[in-house]
Amino acid sequence: MDMRRTAFLFSVAAALSCGTSDISVTPAPGTSGRPLRGSLDKKVIKDVIHEHHREVRACYEVELVRKPDLAGRVLSQFTISGAGDVVAVVLRDSTLGNPTIEECVRRRLLTWKFPKPRGGGNVDVVYAFNFFPSP
Repeated sequence: MDMRRTAFLFSVAAALSCGTSDISVTPAPGTSGRPLRGSLDKKVIKDVIHEHHREVRACYEVELVRKPDLAGRVLSQFTISGAGDVVAVVLRDSTLGNPTIEECVRRRLLTWKFPKPRGGGNVDVVYAFNFFPSP
């Protein structure tokens, strides 16, 4: 198994086990030879996610009206560009089994803005969103 795949699997396992983000960096596009890497502090990423948690929760609440026992986790991977924009989102796994919520989460993530990463390169984030009805 190659190192990139191994690193990704470890990041997914970490996100699944603790429900938090795991951050890795990727080379910025257009850099030949020496990869340009960006970095963002995990707390900064969590703060932005927290600022937008109501948007993601709203995706869930709409479907919860139709299915009151709906609960689960959506594992996302998204890329923050050197400018701080989310430029790609892939949903890696979901226990919800609800494509409407999953697509809504993906679309919302694409609108988020993060601070510019240090170093100017891309930052990949793996984050698990947990959805459960309010008591």
